[in-house]
This record gives sequence, structure tokens and C-alpha cells, in this order.
Amino acid sequence: MLATHRDRNRLVSTEDPNSEIPVLERDIRLEDYLNDKLQTALDFENLDSLIQNVEIQKAQLQEQLRDATSRLAASKEASEQHTQSVLARTASFKEHQNSIQKRLSVVTNSDTATEAVQRFRGPMEKLRRVELAQAYVELLSEIDKLSEEARDHLPNDPKSALRPYTRIKELGLALHESQDSVEGAGVHLVAYVDKKTAELWNEMRRILSDEFEIVLNTNGWPDEPKVTEAWTACFNKLLELQSTEIALAKVPLILLPIGVMARPYVQGFRYHFLSDKSTASHRELCTNAFRYILNKIKSQERFLRNSIDYLLFEYFYKSDLAGNSLYFDAVSAFITALLPIVKEKIDDVMKQVSKEPVLMSQLISQIIEFDDTLRKSFDYTGGNIDHGWKGLAYDVLEDWFDMWWKYEKDFTLSRYQSIMKDEESGQIDYESTPDKTKPTNGAVKVVDLLRIVTEKYRDLRRFSHRTRFLIYVQIAILDAYYERLNDSLSVYQSFTSTVGRKLHGITKEQEAELSGLGGLQSLCKVFGSADYVVAALEELNNEEFFITLWNELQARARQTEVNDSVAGPMTLGDVKDVISSSLGSDEDGGGMFDESVATFKSLRSKAEQLIIQAIKYAYPTSLRPYFHKPQWTTITSEPVSMETLNITAELDQTLQVQEENLKFLRKALGQSVLRRIWRECLEELQDLLWNEVLLKQTFTTLGAAQFQRDLKGIKDGIRNNLHPIRGTDFELPKLTEGLELLNLPVDMPEGQPGMSIKDAASKCLGNSADAQEVLQQLGFNVLSVLDARNVLARRVEVMD
Repeated sequence: MLATHRDRNRLVSTEDPNSEIPVLERDIRLEDYLNDKLQTALDFENLDSLIQNVEIQKAQLQEQLRDATSRLAASKEASEQHTQSVLARTASFKEHQNSIQKRLSVVTNSDTATEAVQRFRGPMEKLRRVELAQAYVELLSEIDKLSEEARDHLPNDPKSALRPYTRIKELGLALHESQDSVEGAGVHLVAYVDKKTAELWNEMRRILSDEFEIVLNTNGWPDEPKVTEAWTACFNKLLELQSTEIALAKVPLILLPIGVMARPYVQGFRYHFLSDKSTASHRELCTNAFRYILNKIKSQERFLRNSIDYLLFEYFYKSDLAGNSLYFDAVSAFITALLPIVKEKIDDVMKQVSKEPVLMSQLISQIIEFDDTLRKSFDYTGGNIDHGWKGLAYDVLEDWFDMWWKYEKDFTLSRYQSIMKDEESGQIDYESTPDKTKPTNGAVKVVDLLRIVTEKYRDLRRFSHRTRFLIYVQIAILDAYYERLNDSLSVYQSFTSTVGRKLHGITKEQEAELSGLGGLQSLCKVFGSADYVVAALEELNNEEFFITLWNELQARARQTEVNDSVAGPMTLGDVKDVISSSLGSDEDGGGMFDESVATFKSLRSKAEQLIIQAIKYAYPTSLRPYFHKPQWTTITSEPVSMETLNITAELDQTLQVQEENLKFLRKALGQSVLRRIWRECLEELQDLLWNEVLLKQTFTTLGAAQFQRDLKGIKDGIRNNLHPIRGTDFELPKLTEGLELLNLPVDMPEGQPGMSIKDAASKCLGNSADAQEVLQQLGFNVLSVLDARNVLARRVEVMD
């Protein structure tokens, strides 16, 4: 071994130094070697040792050369032998093939091998079928033996009985998998094996279940149960029998011992609610059935927690199912055992009430409430720690959702129509929100209806069901109410326009109803209702339920294309159109009612502008007599004081309308809205009085004082209802300063502070710097120099 290893790792030269290495190269190598070994005189003392080492190396190299030569010869010999062997086998194969062909020709009298194969095909097929039948018989025999073996272990050793049962199960699965490769051959054998497997499982379960049932009856279940050793032993044996099924379960599984304990209640339920008794009538829905189940769970809750929980804990605490409530909480396991019979009752009733919308709606509500009760009262999660139990309603609505939401939409729309037909719905609810904009009774009821609808689907577990119900029902109601309010504005615009009155043939009564205060009331109803709906929807957007729904919808939308489904049959594009245009974007915020909020805000803005127009457009008509009042140039010899003057009679109608409008708007609108509307209206009033009176008339001292008194009357009416801050737009600041300038005295007595109108005119009509100084002295902040010059030019005394 050492020699072999050495030979494989050492560089061996096969050159002949006498014939293959050039002479010159040999001399160079020798010279280098001697120069390396004999560098000093002392090195000659070791010359004998050096020669001896060279001789040893030479002997080693020669040994390696002989060994390499020997192995080369052996390899050549082995190669030759292999070549001869291959040639011999090739010849033997050809000879054997010829022999087979000759024998086939003799047997079949065929001239070719292909013809011989055709003659053998029939017998070979029969032979294959015989062999297959033999294999089938052997398989069936093995299954029968395994079945008997499983039965022999029951009821004492269920774990040992599982081994042959598992083997039969594996054989059945193998047969199923092989069906694809054989194109469905042996389907009867597969069916037989499946049948035998099911029969064996049912028999095994029946044997142990019957044994446990006898023990339960002996120990007082369900009235006054006592857990004994026999009870515990039977309980554990059933769990052992089910161990494989439990390990492979992907859905909530009924534990066999708990299922046996639930039998009396299942039988009682079937007797009362799935028979021909009156309590089973579909018109009773599931009210009594649900109450029966909940009462039975409550009656056994303490016993299950005190006496059965520890049995489950002892069996499962070391398994992968530790922490799963279905296997650690006896109450949850008991509920799981009762749910199938409840589902059977629900399916039976659902089929019978599917054509009766009212009953179906009530039944769905009952199911949702029953699910919620199980979750809250017994902390039932269905074994799903992360997401909780999906509920019976989840499976029921899988088949009945489309019919249910259509019924619910019809009910909701019917209720909506009833609200709209009620005469009180069109009245403003002045008591609803103090100091805020008042909605109509109808708006309040519609919002209440939306909240009631939310409760209908709040507890649904399927995302697509919640989203579609919101869109199909709630958004539909909002759209209908929007159309109604928008139509109301359209009617107002039609009846208050010249073209509209001619087109629609409006009567005098209708015109009177929509003019003046009546028109404002109509507009405020729309404004207040839209404002109330906007506030309600924004509040709903901030509720936890809708925030959660929005977040889930947004997460799905970001991973979905516009034309792909995002909520059942609804595509992302469909949902964006009715929910929010920000769906699928990276923007923060947003809510489930964004589009509805936007439409009602637009409606609110439209109504607000119409309110402003209704007030503004009434000014020119009501002020027309005032514009043409001839007394502005009246001269009097008596001292003039604004406080002693009465408001001009031609202004009474305007002030009266203003008072009525302000009192009504103060009740109907919030302060911020009222201020916004009235600020814009007063700008129009100020412009009218400035342009149509102040800049068009000429004034004596009495006329100027009268105009200032009239302005004070206007502002007093505003203050009584708006409480404006002095100097704001509500004080008509430009007109106020203009009239103060117009009412400067003609002459100012010596020694008294102030400025006469003649002094002000002489300076203002001069250069701009002097005019600006006058305005500063008088404390004017709004009037421009040009405005001041125009105002001063309207005083008769200045003109003279």
C-alpha cells in the first residue's frame, strides 16, 4: 500500500539519459547539480556521501521505471481481453437472434418476426388478464386479512387496529393515483376498496363509540355525569382511534368521544326540529333551535371545563395541536360536535324560505346573531386562532348571498321610499343639532337607515360579501337620496329662471312658493340635508369597521389590475367608481364613502351658491325705489343729527326681507355657514349702495346724514343676528368709511379737533400724498384715494 501510494504521488521520468536527453542539456544539468552541492572546499569532504545518495536515487528511479513498465503491459493485456470479450458477445447475440427468428418461423409458419408477434398478441393478452385478475384477487385477499386483523384488536387496542386500517387506506390511495396512468381501468376495484375502507372505519368507530356510550349511560350522562376510570379509558381509546385523522385534519374536526357525548342532544334536536312536529315548522325559522343549542351548551359548560378539559390536555399537550382550542377546550369541541345538526336545520329551513324574502332576511339575521353569540359567549374560534371562526353564515351565504342582498336591497329601498313619502321628512329638524346646520327629518332618517343597514352585514366574515353589500345596498340608497336632493335643486332652478318658467308653465302659486323666504327654505333643506349626510359619512369613514374594510380593500387593490376581480365578480375599476378613486394608489387616507362624500359636498356647494344667489338677486328689485329716492338733496336750516332721523321709508321692505332671511337662516344654518353666505351677500349689497346711490346721487348735509342713518339701520339688523366683529365685511367697511367721509361738516369751528369736508376735499383733490394723509388722519383703511375723491365729489357743498 505504501509503495502504491508513493508511486501515485511521485513524478517519474521515463527518458533514457543516454539517448533521449541532449548532450548539452546533460552537461548543464550536471554542472548545476555540482555547483549546488560543491560550493566550498568543505563540501568535498562529503563527496562520498553525495555519491552514495545519488546511487540510492538512481536505484529508486529504476525501480519506478520497471513498475510503470509492468503496469503498462498489464493494461494493454486487459484491453485486449475486453475487446475479444465484446466481439464474442456480439457474435453470440447475433447467433441467438437468428435462432429465435428461426424458431418463431417454425412455430408460426411466419416469414417475419412482425408477423409472428401479431399471432402471439391474442394469447399474450389473455395471459395478461389472468395475471391481472390474480393480482386483484391477491389484493382483495390482503384487504380482507387486514380488515380481520383490525377487528381483532378492537375494542381493547385501537392503536394496533389503526395499523392494518392505515395499510388499507394507503392501498386505496395508491389505486386512486394509478388510475390516471391506466386511464381509469379497475374502477370497480377502486370503488370496492374505498367501500371496504369506509365500512371498516365505521365499524371500528361504532364498536368503540358503543362501548363509550354504555359507559356514559352508566355514569349519568348527561344529567349528573361522573367521570370514572372506565369513562377515561374509553375516551382515550376513541382519541387513539382518531389520531391519524386528527393529524391530517385541515378543517374543524369532531372528536369522536365528544361526538358520542353530543349524541343525546343531537337526537333531541332532530326530534324537535327536524321531524314533523310543530316546532320544526319553517315559519318558526331557527329561533327555538338556536335557543335549544345555546341552552344545552350553557348547561354543560361547567362540567366540560372542570371534568373533560384535563382529559384533552393530557392527551394533546405534547402534540403539535397544543394551544388549538378545538383540542384543548372541551366546550369548543362540544360546540363543534353540535354544529353539523344545526347546519342541517339551517339548510332545510333555507330551502323552504328562499322564496319568502321577509323570512329569509330574518333567518340570515338569526344565523349571524347565533354565530356572534358563540364567539362572544363561549370564545369559540373554530380552531383558527389568527382569524377566528368563519361562522355558519359564511357557508350559508356561499350559496344564498346573491338572493339575500337583493331582498335586503328591496327592503331598504322600500323603507327609503316610505321615508320620502312621509310629509314630515321634508320639514327641517330645528331641534336636531343646536348651533349647527339643521337637516331635514328625511336626512336624519336616511342616515339612521344607513346605520341599520350596516348592522345587517357588519359581522359577515367574507370580505367580498361585506364590500358588495355596502355597494349594492348602502351606496344605492345614497345614490337615490342624492338624486332626490339634486332633482329638488334642478326644480328650483327651473322654476326660478325665466326660461324654466316658460318651459314648465309654472303657476303663480308655485312661483310664490319658491320665491323669497319659501325659496330659501327649499334651498336650506337641500343644503342642510347634504351637509348632514356628509358629516355622517365622514364619521362612518372613521369607524373601526369601515377603516378595517378600507385597509383590506386598499391592500387588495394595490395587488390587482383595474380589470381584475377584487370583490367577488366586481373588478377594481367597478369598485373605484363607487368607493374611492384613490384605491390602488400609494396615497394615505381615504375611506369607503369617499365618492359619496364628494358628490354630496358638490351638492352642498351648489345649494349654498343658490342660497347666495337667491339673496343677492333680490336686492336690485327690493332696492329699486330706494335708488330713485329724490330727497338726497333736501336742504334744511335746522341742525342735522343722524340720531334724530328715521330710516327712509323706501328701505323698509329691504330691511324687513333682510330681517326675515337672517332670522330664518340663523335657525337653519350653522354660524360659520351663515357668516360665509352673508359675507358674500353683503358684498353685493355694499356694491349696489356704493354704485347705485353713493356714486350716482348728490347729497346735501341732510341727504348724507339720511344715507348714513339708513346704513346704520342695515348694520343694526345684521348685528342683531350675526354679532359681527367691528371692521369686518359684515360692517360694510367701504361704504361705512365712504359715508363718514361724505358726512364731514361743512365748516369746523376753531379749536375743535377734526376736519371739515372742504378741507378734506381741497387736500384730496390735490396731490396723492396729501390725499393719503387725509385718509390716515380720518382713520380710513379701506377707501382708496380715488374712492375718496369720488365720494367728496357727491357733496353739494363741495361741488359749489
